[in-house]
Amino acid sequence: WLHHSSPGSGAGLFMLTTSDILTKTGIVKSKMQVVTRQGGSSAVALNYLHSKGGDPYIVMAWTTSQLMAMIRGATQMKFDDCVWLGTVLEDPSVLIVPYDSPYKTLKDLIDDARANPKKVRAGCNSIGGSEHIQIVRIEKATGVKFVTTSFEFSPTQVIAGHIDVGFGNTQEVAGHVKAKRARALASVATRRLPYFKDVPTLMEQGVNASFSQYRGLFGGPNFPKEAVQYWEKAFAKMVETKEFKEYAQKSDVIPFYKTAAETKAFLVDYVKALEDDYKYIQANK
Repeated sequence: WLHHSSPGSGAGLFMLTTSDILTKTGIVKSKMQVVTRQGGSSAVALNYLHSKGGDPYIVMAWTTSQLMAMIRGATQMKFDDCVWLGTVLEDPSVLIVPYDSPYKTLKDLIDDARANPKKVRAGCNSIGGSEHIQIVRIEKATGVKFVTTSFEFSPTQVIAGHIDVGFGNTQEVAGHVKAKRARALASVATRRLPYFKDVPTLMEQGVNASFSQYRGLFGGPNFPKEAVQYWEKAFAKMVETKEFKEYAQKSDVIPFYKTAAETKAFLVDYVKALEDDYKYIQANK
């Protein structure tokens, strides 16, 4: 049960929680081990998975970071090597600033970034990850230019005051917002998040941009067909459990189940949009 980031990250919590649900409900009888292989904005984990081609016992989480690493050509793993097993949830983010920031609204932030190019410091967890794509889409929609830096976990850099703006899902930022260490200025998804129901979307505030990351699972090259069928059935059962529904509600994530075939079809347009984002990143280095 492999992922690319720290145990406390969104990906780490997703893998720890889903493995716990699968085993405690008896959907999976075998012991599941959650392993993180950090580095290279998913490259280390993806290369490890590629080296284990045909192994039905290694399943990796996919989200934006893995897709972008392959788009960048930074890994031995290619899209044709991936055997998609399914999608289980949508995990949107909010844009946050330090609580004592001079930016009290999204307009304050955009106006200052527009008047002072390359002044506002924006942080992301990994180059090409979901937070980086959110920065890119705001830049494309508004014409502003941020100073973008990658950290292991950017929300902590926000509350420490090392950067001016960051992004995170509800699990990552709700405690900081509640404790008044950070302020949420916008939902980056196409809708407001249940936990942050009073925080308007970017589009509601005049910025024509949005982004949601999705979380699913996949195997490496030559992943056996019988293993695909096994995991498809397991995920279909998991998303219907009381435990998964409680996790979704508590974590402010949105159930978004798709089979292996549906995931492969869904990713066609999703990846095309990410490829456009990558072209922007390359053109604005």
